[in-house]
Order: sequence, then C-alpha cells, then structure tokens
Amino acid sequence: MDFVPSEKATPIREPSTANLMIDSADRNPEFIFPNDFTITKTNSILNGFFTRIGTTEVVLDWFQENISPGDITDSLVATVTAGATPGTYTFNAPTGFYTQAQLIQWMIIQLNSIPGGITWTVSSTVGSGVAVIASGNITIGFSGSIASKLKITSAPVAYGPGDGFPIFAVDLRLYSYIDFVSTQLTYNQNVKDASTAKIVRDVLCRWYFAFDQPPTFDTYGFPILMGYTPFCLRRLFSPAKQIKWEGNMPVGNLSFQVYQPNGDLANMNYRTNFQMTLQASEV
Repeated sequence: MDFVPSEKATPIREPSTANLMIDSADRNPEFIFPNDFTITKTNSILNGFFTRIGTTEVVLDWFQENISPGDITDSLVATVTAGATPGTYTFNAPTGFYTQAQLIQWMIIQLNSIPGGITWTVSSTVGSGVAVIASGNITIGFSGSIASKLKITSAPVAYGPGDGFPIFAVDLRLYSYIDFVSTQLTYNQNVKDASTAKIVRDVLCRWYFAFDQPPTFDTYGFPILMGYTPFCLRRLFSPAKQIKWEGNMPVGNLSFQVYQPNGDLANMNYRTNFQMTLQASEV
C-alpha cells in the first residue's frame, strides 16, 4: 500500500533577479568628468516588478594624480634667512602620481636649485624614516602643502654641515575613501545610512583606498598606498546593501555623484572611469 502524506509540499523558487549595469563612460556628452554626471535614455533604463536593488560589484579605473590634481597646486615654499642666498623660493610640483620617495627626491632637486652652494642629500634611514642633510651652514624654514604633507617643521632652523631633518612615513593618498551616490536609486530607502563624517548621504557603496594584500615599498622603504599609482581594480560587495524599491516604479534617467570624505565632489579627471553592477530582486 502506497503512503500518501496528509500534507503536500509547496514548491519554492529563488526570487528572480536582474542586473543593472552602469558605465560612467556612457554619461551624456556634456558631462566631462565622472564625479557628477547623468545618463539619459529615451525609455526607462530598467522595468519589471522588483522590490530591492543593491550594488554587487564596482570596477574603478583610477587615474587621478595624488599631487597637484585638477585645480589644486601643491607647493614647497623655502624661506632662507641666512646662508645660501636669502629669499623666499616657491616650487610648484608638477601634476603626477608620487610615491613618498619620489616626492622627497623632487624636493631635493628643488632645494639644490637655490643659489648659494648648499647641497642637500638623503641620508641613511632614521628609524622608520630618512634624513635630509645639508652640506653647509644655512637657516631655512619650510611651508606650503608639500611641507605639510611630509610633516616638515615650519619654523626656521639653522643647519650646519651634516645637519638635517627627518621625514617619516606619511599618507599621500588623495582620499582615504570615496562614496558613490545616486539619489534616484536611494530615495525610497527607509533605513538611512549613517556615518561619523560631518556630511552624511545615502550611498550605493563606498570605495576604500586600501589594498587587500600587504603593501609594496618604495626605494626609501615607505609603503606604496593605493592611489600613489594608477590602478584598475574590481571590488565585490557581498552581501550587497539592499535598497528598498517600489515594485511598480521603473528606473528612469539616472545621475551619479562621487564624493570625498569632506563632503565635496571627488576630484576625478576625464581619464578616470568606473563600472558598477546593481542587482534588482523580487524580494
């Protein structure tokens, strides 16, 4: 006699999903930079009944220099009051990607261009840093953004032959993170994002400028952090942040902004782009 269960099982299927794939290169032609742009199409970008949407991956093709990027000019100001040729010398760093060793080497070239016969060299390491040594008697003070980045004292100091100042490991990254934002995709979000930053926005995702593997080191032994060189990297977000969506609403034209930690738009030149995959789900 066959066994007949009193209750029958109910088939269960996984919820249907669809991918929404974004490429900042698809932005409207009037938007030159990928930090603030709009994508428009004649029809809706995504249709269908779904109630959740979330960022599952981002590819960031980063080509924004960390020294003198965009409308920023990083400068070293050297004020000589005795020895060499007294005066104030301002040196503007060319826009580029710099490791800490490369920035120190650039600084040495500029200091050695000051008239008066004083030469500067990089000495052996001092603890976890290096020493910049003068060859003769000079009283000099430093200011400007590069002195600040390298944490060089601003007060004028008298140096004799063989005297100098130490430079330790610093952070030359343009940003520690950037936030990808699209208010058209997050406006229905009931649970708002939170942050310790002064300006808080609902985000699609946050990209931290940090390598997954241990860092490599420059010629002076300083770590080469993410953003010191151009890169193209892919990040997965698993599980993705689930953003509420009204099932009867299509995804229409979209705008995207990329913000830096202080809340302003991130400095991103036209060579930088990103691709993003968002997954729309029934539940």
